[in-house]
Formats: sequence, C-alpha cells, structure tokens
Amino acid sequence: MNDFAFVLLAGGSGTRLDSPIPKQFIRVAGKTIVEHSFDALHSYAPDARIVITVPADALEMARKLFKDTRAEVIVGGSSRQASAWAALKYLRADPPKNVILHDSARPFLSHQIIHDVVDALESHEAVDVAIKTSDTIIVERDGFIQSIPKRDHIYRGQTPQGFRYGALVKSYEEIGPEKMGEFTDDCGIYMACHPMGQVRIVKGSSENIKITDSVDLVLADELFRIRQQQLAPNLNGLDLKGKHSVVFGGSAGIGKAIVQILEEAGSTVHSVSRRTGCDIADHDQVEDTFGRLMKEWGRIDHVVNAAGLLIKSPLEQQSPADVAQQVSVNLLGSLNVAQCAHAPLKESHGMLLQFSSSSFTRGRADYSAYSACKAAIVNLTQALSDEWKDDGIRVNCIVPGRTDTGMRRSNFAGEDQRTLLSPYEVALASAKLLSSSDTGVIARV
Repeated sequence: MNDFAFVLLAGGSGTRLDSPIPKQFIRVAGKTIVEHSFDALHSYAPDARIVITVPADALEMARKLFKDTRAEVIVGGSSRQASAWAALKYLRADPPKNVILHDSARPFLSHQIIHDVVDALESHEAVDVAIKTSDTIIVERDGFIQSIPKRDHIYRGQTPQGFRYGALVKSYEEIGPEKMGEFTDDCGIYMACHPMGQVRIVKGSSENIKITDSVDLVLADELFRIRQQQLAPNLNGLDLKGKHSVVFGGSAGIGKAIVQILEEAGSTVHSVSRRTGCDIADHDQVEDTFGRLMKEWGRIDHVVNAAGLLIKSPLEQQSPADVAQQVSVNLLGSLNVAQCAHAPLKESHGMLLQFSSSSFTRGRADYSAYSACKAAIVNLTQALSDEWKDDGIRVNCIVPGRTDTGMRRSNFAGEDQRTLLSPYEVALASAKLLSSSDTGVIARV
C-alpha cells in the first residue's frame, strides 16, 4: 500500500470564465493551469501517484499534455464530487493509505501547504486547508440581512483536502450518487457521514487562489510575474556553457551587461547593434545577421533583444519622425527579430528573450509612444510562447524596473542614481531565465 496518492480534479467546464475551453486548459505563463497545478504536486513528491480527472472530450488532449510524466489521466464525472468519486474508484486496484485531493484551478499551491497536509494526516483522518476571512460575512433571507456572524471563527476553505483513503471511500458510498451534488467539497461529504468526526484545519495562503472568473486570470498572470522576481545571486547553476547567443542592443546598457554575463558563464556571444551595422528596424539587416551567424556557428541557442529607444516629451511635441523611429525600434524591430529568429531557434529548441518596461502596466506621461510599444512586447511574448510551443521554442520577457542606463540618464537628468537598478542585476535575472525551461514568463526585476 502506498503512503499517499494525489488526485488532481480537472473536470470542470469553466462556464463562469466564459471561455471556449475549460479553464484548466487555458495557458498562463506558458503552461496550462492544470500543468502548473500538476507541477506543484509532482515537484513536492516526484514518486507519488497523481491521478488527474478530466472531461471525457478532453481526455486525448490531457493525455498528450502529460505523456512524458507519470500522471494517470482518467475521465471524471459531471460534477466535482462525481470526479472525485471516479478517482477514488480508480485507486481501488492499488489503494493508498491516504488520498489528497486538489482543485486544478489552484495553480499556486505551495510545498509548505502540501507538507502541512501530509504531516497532519499522520494523526488525523481528515484534513482541510483554510484561511481566515477578511470580509464581513452576512446571512441573507428574502433579500435582507438576517444576521452577521462574528469573523473570529469564519474561515475560507481551500484545497488540497486530505483523508484516510478508506474513510473517504466509505463516506462516498454512504452518501450515494444521488446526494453527491448537495455538497461542494469532500470535507462536507466526510462530515455528513462522521458527525462526531474531526477535520483538522491547516493554514492555507492568500496566494492559493482559485481561478474562477476572468479577473482571476489577470491576478494569476501577475502572481506568476511576482514569482519570477528573485534574481540569481551569481552564475552558479546556470546552464549556459557552450551556448551560442545573439544579443541585439548589446553595445550599451542592459544589453552590454548581458553580453558580459553570458560570456562569463561560458557562452559564445555576438553583440548586435546599429554600431555593428544592424538596425533591427530593417528586416533585411536582421535576416542577414542571422544568416551569417548560422554559417559561422551552425546553431543559435539564445536570441536576446535588448534594443530600445525612448524619446521623452509630450506626444504632441514629438515630430512624426520621432514617433515613427520609436515604433520602428521598439515594436517593428522586435517583430523583425522574432521572425528571423524562428528558424534557428526551432532547430536548436532555444529561447527568444525580449524586454519590456515597467511602464507597460500603465502608460507614462511624456513617453506614451515608448510605453505603448513596451506593452505590446508583453502581448507579443504571450502570443509567441503559445504559437511556438509545438516548435520547441521558449519565449520570455524581462520587465526591468528603473535601471541605470545611458538611455535613462539622457531622458531623466537629475535622477538619484542610487535608487536605480544596476544593469548587471537585470543581466543576472536574464541569465537565470535563459538557463531555465520556462516559456511565456513575464519576469519583473
């Protein structure tokens, strides 16, 4: 008998999200939501059984997603409880001592929460995850407030939920399929059959959100960005030795720092800029650069586009040529680099790394053209990470905070340089991302 098995419930239709595909198969930060949830469980216990329940019409797609893993993908039921019951019956052939059920729509499950559930199962038959509510709870009747309970003992339930496998199976058998729909979670079913039983509560997390509505997708995207903020403190552990990298905009600022970092990590690096005869706004020049490097190197593993142009002044005071130049470098240039990088990166299964700006979340006065282009780079990254996934190409984006570069100094005279990031801090974060297997990541630094 195994000590415990995981059940990942991914059978929902996502109707509240108003999406053409079930929410668990929507991509966020380069992976489907269910893949993120699976990774959270698998990385905690690589040898544990993980059963994933999915809708019947998504079975083939889900099995393709997890074909290179040990996941056991089965058809769930028409409701959450029916899916849990399908998984419990599936496990009967080799029953575990404990079973831990988790909603696939909660992709931010931490190892700490899993550990606490597993630990609590050592001495308790049932375990729930919950956090205290910060909202006032009201009890309604006929459209009016009937009562307002004190918040001292009011919690919000999350998942995972853990049980002795045999106890939960008996509870489901006792409830029967006719009454399963009356419950919203497995603890409810367990307590209905064990009125004197105790369900141990372990502390959840405010980050352990459930993606239900469209706004939750926005929050999830931001949480993934926050998780990418930790910088690599040094070059140890970075898989960059022997790689061939092209850095556009590599003659100054962040691009120059990236060239130095990659060379120190053992990569062969070619710096490209207008100074070296390549203007990324000119498609032919970009294409010629890739052609020459492929002849010389035979492969290109990383393409970094750190080129950028900022002209700071109100839009109405900028000439048409100023606006066109910023769009040509910041947006058209990025499209040119991406187009020309596709073929060599498909061959090497490499990565395209782009750069946005903290102004992408909210356009900044006096550099609206630059802000608009940098917002487009985030969208371009997300689109290409999906578009090129089957080609084995990873596409990611760094969003640096205010950084001490020549471009910034020329546009923000008098700014306290001590408050700015060093280009090398941004370059280290870039190197960390280049050495990863991530795609679709928008990483703030």
